[in-house]
Amino acid sequence: MTRVLLLVLALLAGGAARAEGWAGYGQLSLGSDADDFRGWRARVGALAGYESHLRHFGVAAQTTHYSQGDWDLAVPGVIGLWRDQRREDLTGIAAEVGVVDVADHARVVGDVTWGFRPWGQTGFELIAAGDLVETRAALEEGIAYSFWGASVEQGFGDRFTAIAFAGYQPFTDGNARVHLRARLIWLAVPEHGVTAQLRWRQYESKELDVNGAYFNPGDYNRWEAVLAMRKRFGPWIWSGSAGAGQEQIDRGDRKATYLGEVRGEGPVAGNARLAVHATYTRAAGFADSPDYWYFVAGATLMVPF
Repeated sequence: MTRVLLLVLALLAGGAARAEGWAGYGQLSLGSDADDFRGWRARVGALAGYESHLRHFGVAAQTTHYSQGDWDLAVPGVIGLWRDQRREDLTGIAAEVGVVDVADHARVVGDVTWGFRPWGQTGFELIAAGDLVETRAALEEGIAYSFWGASVEQGFGDRFTAIAFAGYQPFTDGNARVHLRARLIWLAVPEHGVTAQLRWRQYESKELDVNGAYFNPGDYNRWEAVLAMRKRFGPWIWSGSAGAGQEQIDRGDRKATYLGEVRGEGPVAGNARLAVHATYTRAAGFADSPDYWYFVAGATLMVPF
């Protein structure tokens, strides 16, 4: 699979050399969590066939640097980029797929989403993703996962939307998880893009013993009530959400969860386009620690030339 992926990246690079409509591409993200585990990722590349931030393809080189205390690890990689989406509803394809080198293993990473809407209020989305398990022990062993899923979205009148999702997540260490998620959305203030949401998710793990490499309960579930907003301010589109709920691990006592996120995207310095985001989550992740939280922020810049 790695050889096939490298061939695809080479073909993308060859197509880029012949295409019109070029843009420079850069991305930087930073993250940290309750275990003092930190990471930053930088990407630099070129986009070809560039018509807009929603229609282009290209190649980027990246490096990710992890640290915890006096330990650190650098993970290089190469990523192919392809995006072809409708501005009206973001249906279409958004893909970032590549290979990274970690612990003498070549691991496929990325995120591919294909959305389509066969009927006015009904939409479907297919998802394929992969990444490293980001704990010190897992990175030293080169543990990664892939994620395959599908969702269906159904609107009910002008105010209500329901989304159901099912996914399968195999790990390279032999573990696997089955995921189920659901979301109910009420458009509370249409003129300001304000919604009230109820979110629920759960998963079950196939293997309970992963040698302490990452947090791995046999059964996990969480629900959250969220208030969200999406609104245009001038040429920029901003969205954000804040919520709270409860999680339950292996059918034990429930604990409070919290989340907050903000995202903005718009033009800067002429035709360049900048997207920024920040997310804070206080809920269980890959690390096993009390009152676990993690924070991530980043920015992506596209500069046509």
